[in-house]
Amino acid sequence: MKLERSPSPHPAFLFIAPALDVILALVFFIVLSTSFLLQPGIEVSVPDSPFLLAPQRDPLIISILAAPLSSIYFENEEVDAAELREKLQSRKSRNHTLILKTDRHAPFEHLALVMNIALELGYPTVIATSESP
Repeated sequence: MKLERSPSPHPAFLFIAPALDVILALVFFIVLSTSFLLQPGIEVSVPDSPFLLAPQRDPLIISILAAPLSSIYFENEEVDAAELREKLQSRKSRNHTLILKTDRHAPFEHLALVMNIALELGYPTVIATSESP
């Protein structure tokens, strides 16, 4: 009869611990990476500028895309000028800063239209740019 001095661990434990480690690392990565997205799915290449925008508290972001699908996005929805005016008027607080993410090839008329609407309603408005090389 063979006696064992110490019990050996079950072989399944050798596979469960690394699997849990990988799953927890994946969940942690997903939770951290999603907080950095401002507007998912809308790619805009902003123009270069030597001036950088200071961090804003609770900004509202309006994206203006370039042709051929030139459109205006607010709160991840495509809107026209009338809808944008209604949505901005429905906001009770005017403490939000509007950040305009305008593609460098977008029509200037859309930028001017959105800026006029925002300034008429009393919102402070800035244009997002990237740092010049």
